[in-house]
Amino acid sequence: MSHKQKALWLAAGVLLTVIFLIPVFFPGYNQYAVEVIKKYPALAPLVIIIFRFLGVVLAPLPGAPVAFASIALLPWQEAWFYNLVGVELGSVCAFFIARRWREPIAAKFAPLQELHGWQEKISEKRQFWGFVALRFMSAVVVDFLSYAAGLSKISFRNFLLASVSVDALGSLAFFYLGGVAFAYGVYVAVGFMALFLVLFFVAKYRR
Repeated sequence: MSHKQKALWLAAGVLLTVIFLIPVFFPGYNQYAVEVIKKYPALAPLVIIIFRFLGVVLAPLPGAPVAFASIALLPWQEAWFYNLVGVELGSVCAFFIARRWREPIAAKFAPLQELHGWQEKISEKRQFWGFVALRFMSAVVVDFLSYAAGLSKISFRNFLLASVSVDALGSLAFFYLGGVAFAYGVYVAVGFMALFLVLFFVAKYRR
């Protein structure tokens, strides 16, 4: 990925953070958002699912701002479910883009070097439990891994079962703890977000 591309993705990530995260801490915003959601009940789920979908397909657009905002505005169970749906739909889409059109098209959505690196790892762990272990250890690069899986010979069934099971269980703790943090107030919520983001970037760097 070129420096120009990295700069564009960084700018997109910052913009997404501003749109979804900063307003959460403005006075009165939560009440306004809750009233809008009550008036248009399909709005919040649709927005969350679409942006989490795009966060996987348009790798590496970050999904954390959407996840945090959804925890702040919805019960954690609903936030967990809508985020999970968006991520899994994006993963399936990325898988089939790579499987149908291969490297020429997949490389437009994710760096080709990253894809080949993960493709080699998947080739060594094509059995279901092997891929589950790889999927669990690479949770922070779900976008790249979905494209790489499409380029590999792993079956769609194994890919889908592993992705859903790992994402569902792994994100459950995050949304539950996030819901508890927001329930205790803005400062606890900020501390939770800061801790998560530090762990996220450390894990991604180590990958």
